[in-house]
Amino acid sequence: MFLLENLFMDYMAILGCNCLLKRRIHPGRLFAVSLMFSLIHLFLMCFIHNRILYFLIAHFVLNTGMVFFCFGWEGKRSYLENWVVTYFMCVIQGGALEWLLEQHIFSQNEILQMLVATAVVVTAVICFGERRVYGNHIYPAELKKGERHIRLRAYWDSGNQLTDPYTGQEISILSGSVAEKFFTKEKDLVRFVPYRSLGEKDGLIAVTNVDEMTVFQGKRAVKIPHAAIGTADKMLFDGKEYEMLLNASSIMPQGGKTENKN
Repeated sequence: MFLLENLFMDYMAILGCNCLLKRRIHPGRLFAVSLMFSLIHLFLMCFIHNRILYFLIAHFVLNTGMVFFCFGWEGKRSYLENWVVTYFMCVIQGGALEWLLEQHIFSQNEILQMLVATAVVVTAVICFGERRVYGNHIYPAELKKGERHIRLRAYWDSGNQLTDPYTGQEISILSGSVAEKFFTKEKDLVRFVPYRSLGEKDGLIAVTNVDEMTVFQGKRAVKIPHAAIGTADKMLFDGKEYEMLLNASSIMPQGGKTENKN
């Protein structure tokens, strides 16, 4: 029964992380990894009698490995997000089961206890998912310039505070490879704005205004007329799931006009 309980809790924690962070990993892979690490967990319990050592290995070695094999490596930030959310899911499940045991609720029915733990995970995913309005999201976006328009994926970056010191406009940053296809040197006016980036104290970024930028947030569409778009080096977007970094203020209420799609 220990194996089944541990498998269930690991799988629900990983599945909750997958849903909350929208990682889109196949559930079959998550289940297979959870099963493998549950078997390792059972093996350790049988052979390690020092409770502190067992606790440290189970929580910090096995959980770390399980997250890696489930989601892979996409950078430190992404991995840390996966680890923290998975660990949080494990903690709330363990807390729920501990509370049921202390209150002698369903103490004779372990299946009902696991169903309660499932309900706790589902509730956490729903509640925290609704509150991640301006979290680490990738949104569909559209740029329009005359008769030209392009659809792309845009990442809302709270660290992008870049503004044009001459016009006061917030600047979103577009991948150089996409900019080459969308902008033309003959038709589009380019200005250079000072900026700072990692590894460089000072620099200049090429900025062009578009007629309109639209960011789609579910049923809402945030329209930003005459949006300022900077062009960044292609390497900034290598291996990323998006082609543009939104300005921190771009999808806030004051950043543009919000419309509800019918």
